[in-house]
Amino acid sequence: MKRRNPSGQGDKVHSWIRNIKIQYRLLAVFLLISLLPTVCIGTYAYHVYTRSINNKISDSVLQTMRSINTNMTIELEKYQDYCSTLSIADAVQDSLRQTLNGQAVSREMVLAIRELATAIPLQSTYLKNLRIVSLDGTTIYDRGYDDIPYEKSEQLVETIDKASPKDSLQYIYTYRSQNKLVLGRKLYSVDFSGEAVGYIMVYINEQLFEEKIFAGVTFGPSSNIMLVNAHGDVLSSQDRSYLGKNIADSRLFQEIRINTTAGQSTFNLEHQIAVAVYNKDFDCYLIADIPESYITEETRSINTVLFWIAAALIFLSLLLTFVVYVSIVSPIRNIIAACNIKSDEELNVHINDQNQDELGFLARTIDRMMDEILLLMARRKEDQIRRRELELKNLQYQINPHFLFNTLNSLQWVATINDVPAVAEGLSSLSALLRNTIMKTDEFIPLSEEVENLSHYFAIQKIRYGNSFDVCWQIAEETNARLLPRFILQPLAENAIIHGTENMSEAIVITVSSSLNENGYMIVEVRDNGCGFSSLPVKREKDRFSGIGVNNVSERLNIYYGTTGGLEISSEKGKGTVCRITIPPPQARRQQNVPNSLD
Repeated sequence: MKRRNPSGQGDKVHSWIRNIKIQYRLLAVFLLISLLPTVCIGTYAYHVYTRSINNKISDSVLQTMRSINTNMTIELEKYQDYCSTLSIADAVQDSLRQTLNGQAVSREMVLAIRELATAIPLQSTYLKNLRIVSLDGTTIYDRGYDDIPYEKSEQLVETIDKASPKDSLQYIYTYRSQNKLVLGRKLYSVDFSGEAVGYIMVYINEQLFEEKIFAGVTFGPSSNIMLVNAHGDVLSSQDRSYLGKNIADSRLFQEIRINTTAGQSTFNLEHQIAVAVYNKDFDCYLIADIPESYITEETRSINTVLFWIAAALIFLSLLLTFVVYVSIVSPIRNIIAACNIKSDEELNVHINDQNQDELGFLARTIDRMMDEILLLMARRKEDQIRRRELELKNLQYQINPHFLFNTLNSLQWVATINDVPAVAEGLSSLSALLRNTIMKTDEFIPLSEEVENLSHYFAIQKIRYGNSFDVCWQIAEETNARLLPRFILQPLAENAIIHGTENMSEAIVITVSSSLNENGYMIVEVRDNGCGFSSLPVKREKDRFSGIGVNNVSERLNIYYGTTGGLEISSEKGKGTVCRITIPPPQARRQQNVPNSLD
């Protein structure tokens, strides 16, 4: 059974990590070490502090609302006591009983009630009216300061009936003013019967809340404190636009009903916080609608300080990370760049890191290796140049004997068969050709001299092949002085004569042309309209010179010019052959490390 390697998963993780560049691993580690603790601690401190401050502020708001509720109860109890004193007074009780019995209230009784109302010690400027109404709706007493419509009066009475035995508190619009609160109570007989006899209503200026109860209390620019009864009617509000409106359908009031029933006084809404205190004496809610910014305002300054401290720590961490990161990654990048050289010229570039850490030691080692490589390459280049010189000399030694042998055989054949002056002409051309070939040792000659040598060669071959070919010269004047390897065109001309005239009944035309292209390259062509071939001809033993010559031309051009020059041969059977030599300009030859003799 094959045993499972327990460390296989660990090896995968290790391999995955190793496939990540060192610079990214270092950056990740540095950032985690420097930023993560700062961010975590800062975030935790922020939330803890914010929660603590917000809770304290919320508690403070709740305590303030409870104090307001207490003050409101105290103020309203004054008016309750006022109503209590009047409700048990003989003049009020007698007047209500008379009305129940169908009797009219006498003037003396009304005056007695008025005297009593003014005698009770309630010197309040906020008391605007006092009304006493019988069960059938007959007004027993009215100070007359504020009149209300009959239907509104009936509504007030109905609300008082529903709230009984508790006192009701209602907001009303009157003719003279629109900011009144009505404290209403159902009156009962003080005798043993305890039957209901009427109603008493005290009109209180709503400014009481604004000037005394809510005075000086604010929870921010957009906050609002309201007094709302159990039906959602706004009895008083710091925001005057809410007075008299019903907010029973609002989310705020619904949340208040739910939360206060559950015993919770503070709850959050969207971008706001609500604090509600229920007043069981008057069955109403004291509500503070506070913007969330008020709660968080206290923490904003300390949060700003914490933010800048955290920012400074993060900046210092990043700065330290950057310094350490650069001190490690920069040398690594230099070492990688030194290892990724793509040309010989880049070998001369050194890292030059003199620091004494491990990376500096590695960089200096690589520099020493580069120096050793440069030395080896220089030695190799010298060896290659010497080898090329030997190869060229060897090729030339191969050319001259073969050429001389074939030429002399031709002249011998002509002299034997034909005792004619052509021998003298042939010998003259041969003499000139041998002189340029053997006597001169320059590797490179101008194109004009090469053309002169080629003309002598054609004159000699005319003796051998007669009128089987003609020569056409198309030499551009600007190419005459351009240098090319000595004796480079003759093998191509010989190949054109030997293979082009084969099996041809008519004389062929051999065209020798030269030109310069747009890049300064010299193009020399030896073209014939002979038989041509579909593939390169097979070398025959008797024509060894020709076969060796074409290969020699290709090899020599490759040695001298590399990829910048060369020989191209194209042919089509029955249409002829084109041999094209490309000679680069001097600047291109220098880039290929061609010997200086070319320039």
